[in-house]
Amino acid sequence: MGYMPRFEDVPRREWRLDVLLPSSLTAETPHLREKTFRLGLVARFLATFRVDNLIIYHEDLKPNKNAELIKDIMDYLNVAPYLRRRLFPIKPSLKYAGSLPPLSIPTHPEAGSESSFHYREGIVVSPGRIEAGLGKTIKTRRALKQGTRLIVAVNPESGEFKLISKKKAPVYAGFKTVIVPERLDDLVVQYDVKVATSRLGKAFHELTRQLAAKLSTAKSVCVAFGSARRGLYDIAKLQNFDLDEVFDFVINVAPEQGVRTIRTEEAVCVALTTISAVGFIFNP
Repeated sequence: MGYMPRFEDVPRREWRLDVLLPSSLTAETPHLREKTFRLGLVARFLATFRVDNLIIYHEDLKPNKNAELIKDIMDYLNVAPYLRRRLFPIKPSLKYAGSLPPLSIPTHPEAGSESSFHYREGIVVSPGRIEAGLGKTIKTRRALKQGTRLIVAVNPESGEFKLISKKKAPVYAGFKTVIVPERLDDLVVQYDVKVATSRLGKAFHELTRQLAAKLSTAKSVCVAFGSARRGLYDIAKLQNFDLDEVFDFVINVAPEQGVRTIRTEEAVCVALTTISAVGFIFNP
């Protein structure tokens, strides 16, 4: 049996993985409590598959309040629990945040983990002092701007602390959420591999070899999803571009599905499972 790394040592991806979701996600869900629940599921799926960035786009290119709700909840979940009171004021969008499932990523250590080497999120609270949920602030001589979030490598045996930029953390440290005004075709130009998900796409097993070949040399991958009202072909038509020309793959991740419709959070889970499996096998 090969070496199985500790959960705390699970590395970040060697290739960037971003997910693109429409700002109308959960807009059709009437109650904030249910919206919060659905977004919590999405966040868990994104963290499970070590997504780097969640990009919220507007399918009709018109900003809306639902986008801000998504960002508020995703940002809240990506902050270590012991830092949330410092960073998040009481606001309506977080009314049901207490019901959200924790991400439990490597930089959000559980209580009691202080006795062994681990990574944890910290924030600069004043010149030379960092709050990292250890009962007392960490002192540093480094000139760091107040409010800077970073990762702290803690070695309890030696009593040493190492400060690491979130971008350079050796372990997965959560995902960043951004809201963008651009059209989808403009957004995805930067990626080596561009994947669209659609019920009208080709069955994933027909594209496995081609996808594996592209992933084997990729440094950046994006996976785009449509909305409950409009699939990606409809969104592409609305934004005036050809989906098949812009994306490398248009994949149906659940061919011959046994339900009438697949919710966005379900599609996220299935698509990331499929793509991550292919990527891990051929480009670990």
